[in-house]
Amino acid sequence: MDVELSLQGAIATLSLNRPEKLNALTPDMLTMLIEHLDRIERDPAIRAVILTGAGRAFCAGADIKGSGAAPPQMSVLHARQSMAVYQQIALRLYNLNKPVIAAVRGVAVGIAWSYALCADLLLVSDTAQFIPAFLMRATLPEGGMVHLLARHCGEFRAKEIMYLNRKLTGKEAFECGLANRVVEDEKLMQVAEDLAAELAAMPTFSIGLTKQLFRSSAGTMEEFLVQELNAVALAVNSEDAAEGRLAAREKRTPAFKGR
Repeated sequence: MDVELSLQGAIATLSLNRPEKLNALTPDMLTMLIEHLDRIERDPAIRAVILTGAGRAFCAGADIKGSGAAPPQMSVLHARQSMAVYQQIALRLYNLNKPVIAAVRGVAVGIAWSYALCADLLLVSDTAQFIPAFLMRATLPEGGMVHLLARHCGEFRAKEIMYLNRKLTGKEAFECGLANRVVEDEKLMQVAEDLAAELAAMPTFSIGLTKQLFRSSAGTMEEFLVQELNAVALAVNSEDAAEGRLAAREKRTPAFKGR
């Protein structure tokens, strides 16, 4: 399975399992993620969740070459439908009624970085590298990334990261408030499991309520995602977005025209 859900006591580990493609997301994987998150939310025996990726990467973002690839020309309706699925997963992770730990090694690109930021706690290995990628294809940040980056590291730093496609190492992410801790790569999952066990032993119903308080302290994710969806739907239909997608397929630098 390209997305695996494993249970160990009260801990659920949700693993993106397509290591030969750096766990790049396909439509089938998105469906599986939604199904697994539904099960996790409904199961009272699950008290903590780990989100991670198999192999040497967390996730290379959407699969732009395989079955998840966007067409060179995309209608506003198609863009909104596609975005809605990605947003649904972000919102499920963000609002899940139990604590979520993202354990990131290797690359976390585009929407994958958004999903990591939707977790309650973010652990990174010393191999982690976060890459925004969106504007390199003239598409807009998705999955609440603008909302989450600005909230965690400040608007000025978030703008520099997004506008200029700044890549962050795990250490840099930690230093600017985007991760809880950096650990040696071979120890990442053990640290995540130990932390999940600690959380699972806590009063997770009260943690869920506290999570709601954190989420409501700076505007709602739902309101932001409505604005994001409208903006992305417009952006993906631009000439620059079509050029960005074509350039990615042809493995060349895009020639943007500002329209």
